[in-house]
Amino acid sequence: MSRTLLRKAHLGLTLFVLTLSFALTSAAFAHTHPAAMTPAADSTVSAPDGVMIHFTGAVESKFSHITVTDATGHVVNKDVSAVSSDGKMVSVTLPKLAPGIYTVNWVAVSVDSHRSQGDYKFTVK
Repeated sequence: MSRTLLRKAHLGLTLFVLTLSFALTSAAFAHTHPAAMTPAADSTVSAPDGVMIHFTGAVESKFSHITVTDATGHVVNKDVSAVSSDGKMVSVTLPKLAPGIYTVNWVAVSVDSHRSQGDYKFTVK
């Protein structure tokens, strides 16, 4: 084999290993985040029976939850939130809500122990 061919092969192998390492590292440190929310953020809906958030990855049930508050900041959900068997959905049931603006506060701890949190609002007509 010529030196030029050996250098090209070595460079190609090095680039392949670096690319593979980056791809595996990115996947290992991915944080889970909401993929879909019901009711949706900034939506106006009839009084929902509950709130569901589907996440991009599995979450730890002991550390992940949803709390819903009214416009005055009072918590309206009486039940604790639940995590689905696959760990990708967190939900909480709601009592009959009066018309108004509500805030959903969520905390999700992914199975790789990274914590994320957020909130969004919806309106009951």
